Amino acid sequence: MNSNKLKYVVAVDRFGSLTAAAEVVHITQSALTKAIADIEETVGFALFERRSRGVVATAEGRAFLDRAARVVEDLEQLVADARSAKGLHDLKMRIGVCPPSLVSLLNIALPKVLNLHPGVCIEQTAGWIEQSIHHLANRDIDLLVGPMPHIQRYGDQFTLHPLPPLEICFFVRKGHPLCGKSEIEVAHLSDYPMALADRSVASPELIYQLFGSREVPPDKQLHIINHFSSACRIVASSDTIGTVAASYRNNAAFLRKFTPLDTVDTVSPVPLVAAYHSRFLPSPPIRTLVGLLESEAHWAEG
Repeated sequence: MNSNKLKYVVAVDRFGSLTAAAEVVHITQSALTKAIADIEETVGFALFERRSRGVVATAEGRAFLDRAARVVEDLEQLVADARSAKGLHDLKMRIGVCPPSLVSLLNIALPKVLNLHPGVCIEQTAGWIEQSIHHLANRDIDLLVGPMPHIQRYGDQFTLHPLPPLEICFFVRKGHPLCGKSEIEVAHLSDYPMALADRSVASPELIYQLFGSREVPPDKQLHIINHFSSACRIVASSDTIGTVAASYRNNAAFLRKFTPLDTVDTVSPVPLVAAYHSRFLPSPPIRTLVGLLESEAHWAEG
């Protein structure tokens, strides 16, 4: 697909007008109309629908145009980097994290990456596991840090670097009924509502430890909260039990508001990986970050 035509349809979407877009990209309106028709013929659906005051994206066109805008941005960045003689170390580094509570594990690594590659621009996002894998497959992110069982299902599409497993910690509000128990078994936690950062945390092993079966009981009140601070608010205002990385046991600000639960039986850790697309060589900053995350000593600092 012609990259110029992508620029043209992105301009139409941005300005909502064929006339305005044609002026910005310096082509005639008839040439612009033909470019739109060519792309629509290629993808098999209409990108825009006409309105009295211009054009708007169709439902199918919206997803395509959003992706096209990212592709155009990447192409423009590539050209700008080449013209300014920048190397790979100055490229943008886009990192996805799942579940969101894992972002704290990058707190030590990212400043070190910036010290070693001072020109790099970092974009860090956190999201659902399936959404994050989709972004990695589409090259919308360069690296994904997340649970191994879900990512390795995609076979050779991704290159995986095993990381130290995620030790899970349960936590509750101050004054929660469980705070008064001298011994707490994991099974006791099933008596209360629970909040997980992502379904990927709910491994079959953990579900079995909690409920004695491989599936969550249908009557269980289970919250899936992608935003960690929102999950904390729910835990703080109810008897809901939250989950977080065990490193939070050493977080003074966290301990002022919440109480980690010490269970007499251990909870199965979640195996983690750092993954990037196998068809593309990772940039030097990505390789540096993966090396830091692979280090047990580094995680101990976090």
